[in-house]
Amino acid sequence: MWSVLLVFAVTYMLIAARRLSILPIGRPAGALAGACAMVLLSAIQPGAGLDPHEAFAAIEPNTIGLLLGMMLLAASLDAAGVFERAAAWVAQRDLSPVRLLYLVTVGSGLASAVLLNDSVCVMLAPLVDRTARRAGLERAPYLLALAMGANAGSALTLAGNPQNMLVGHLSGISYRTYLLEAGPAALIGLAVTAVMLHLLLRRCISVRTPAPEPELAPEPAPAGGARPSALAPLACIAVVSVMFVLGANLAWTAIGGATAVILLHRRDANALFERVSWNVLIFFGALFIVVAGLQKTGMPEEALRAASPFLPAGPTMGLLGLSIAMLVGCQIVSNVPFILLADSYIRSQPDPHLAWITTALVSTLAGNLTLLGSVANIIVVETVGAEREIGFRAYAKVGVPVTLASTAAALAWLLLVR
Repeated sequence: MWSVLLVFAVTYMLIAARRLSILPIGRPAGALAGACAMVLLSAIQPGAGLDPHEAFAAIEPNTIGLLLGMMLLAASLDAAGVFERAAAWVAQRDLSPVRLLYLVTVGSGLASAVLLNDSVCVMLAPLVDRTARRAGLERAPYLLALAMGANAGSALTLAGNPQNMLVGHLSGISYRTYLLEAGPAALIGLAVTAVMLHLLLRRCISVRTPAPEPELAPEPAPAGGARPSALAPLACIAVVSVMFVLGANLAWTAIGGATAVILLHRRDANALFERVSWNVLIFFGALFIVVAGLQKTGMPEEALRAASPFLPAGPTMGLLGLSIAMLVGCQIVSNVPFILLADSYIRSQPDPHLAWITTALVSTLAGNLTLLGSVANIIVVETVGAEREIGFRAYAKVGVPVTLASTAAALAWLLLVR
């Protein structure tokens, strides 16, 4: 038990720190090392860790498959220049700093509901950075708006982020049911996120630099010739979204939609696969193994049982207790692993269906609390090299009030219509 706990703790040290001086291998490699250590434990100490069969079985294929499919669909839009054209359209409108902040927040949120927050952040972070520079504005407020808007908006659907994909699989809640029940609360959370960002960052966005940076050259067209048409990916995304609502399997529908785009474009797909964030897929796959190793010890269930007397209980107050557990736990071990660890606790609630809806909403909004609360936050900061402007403390000054306000508003709506 304690050897497994040590592996889990060391793995999360590697994940939580951007780079450890003693072992600067990065987050995905740190998670992969933890997964290998869990398997190695089973060979050294029978009964501890996971044997190879258990390790592979711990990886949730529906979540990984849906992630891959949505990343490919988002990459197909990027390859067609859709995001570049959108950025150029925004630049031509010469929006005020405040309007630009709202556009980035709400736009990234709605895009994430359809395309997955991690993919949206990968594609849009350089464009948001470029747009802010062109306008002579500080980039940090708009990068925060991208990350927090993408996180909040992704709560709209079960395909919006990895943790919602996992909730859909564990709970059996359909895409349509979740959209109808959680969608309005998520929209309220996104709106509150935008308003709070405006209130907290209004001074930062009120001043333009006297000499904006020169306009950057657009991304060159692919080596194989002109960009592919945007019609095929847009049509496939529309069909995939309809199939989601009709109850089709989320993972295979997304993968099928991505395959259809590749076939319709009739060109070498290597460039498309290169745009997939494989490190994110490796990260989540390895995390499933590490968390399963800890779950096998029974320690998470014991810890939650010990903490439950100190959390509010009952049909209504139990949701508050669950939300508190989610807000805290998601910062310690990230949202996807914590949902896996808290599975039995969620199912023990008086209304498990509502508890799963709450879990999806709160675990997603909790991603905005700290820099480490969501992989999307890390993607935004690291993609454009904004570590100095957006450190842990600077992020928390904005993230804490935004998260508390948006979570309270979303929960209030859930309870009001319950």
